[in-house]
Amino acid sequence: MELSPPPLISTLNGSAAAAAMGVNFGGEEGESGGAGVFRMGAVGQQLRLAAETLQLLRLEAATPGEASAAVAGAVFVVSFGADAYARLLARGSEADASAPKHGRRGFARLLAGRVARAVQELYEADVRRVAVLGVPPLGCAPRVMWDGLHLVDGRGCVEEANELVQGYNARVEAQLDALRPELPGADIVFCDVYKGVMEMITNPAAYGFEEARDACCGLGPFGGTIGCLTREMACPTPQGHVWWDLYSVTETVNTLLADWAWSVPPSPDSNTSVSRPITLQQLAGQADAPPPPVMV
Repeated sequence: MELSPPPLISTLNGSAAAAAMGVNFGGEEGESGGAGVFRMGAVGQQLRLAAETLQLLRLEAATPGEASAAVAGAVFVVSFGADAYARLLARGSEADASAPKHGRRGFARLLAGRVARAVQELYEADVRRVAVLGVPPLGCAPRVMWDGLHLVDGRGCVEEANELVQGYNARVEAQLDALRPELPGADIVFCDVYKGVMEMITNPAAYGFEEARDACCGLGPFGGTIGCLTREMACPTPQGHVWWDLYSVTETVNTLLADWAWSVPPSPDSNTSVSRPITLQQLAGQADAPPPPVMV
């Protein structure tokens, strides 16, 4: 699936026409712009930006019906959680300062509930097509592997970390399943990013990867001691790596995930089936080219 990432909302200069072609309401530094990844207000801020943009579309549309059709026809991609869990799994004072009062396992309930409310708020703004992305297996990420050197044998992942992520993903999917009957006319898809990335880590050669553990851009064991400070630090063949830096996968991985989410039908017997209960292609209602995504 050939599709460029949508531009950040800050680059569009308040243009509704440009936003209608796809827009990212997140930030360059991740889901919440840096230090406050456990502040649910960051999610609310992005939703407010989305609501304001939708209102602008309505004001600039030729007719109310045209605006409603544009909003209902857009696919909103909701991606929260990866940055939060990366910080939650960190060691030292950063993790201690960031950990929510509910504890590591309680945080899954807190964040999953916020994601479900985000979907509800989008529905109230006339959004009808939503894809929610799960969190990848951060227990296999270079930084977490480096932090947990005493827990792994050099080949496996940090299972405690992956169990936390799996618990969160399961809770999000369960909340979406419960939400669907309450939102008539809406199509909500859960994208199992964890499953897709684990398939590539488990069978790297099958997908053209030469390295499934070490970061392409980083220093130390697993490339997880020092992050990617400059692109000059990067390996010469990033397409052969699963991991780009401390916590992020490479563009090659993202491309595979997008292709699988777009076209591989849901099936418990398929290792590359990541979208449930329908594919993103079915969500978009198109046979060929996807519509512009709207990232939240």
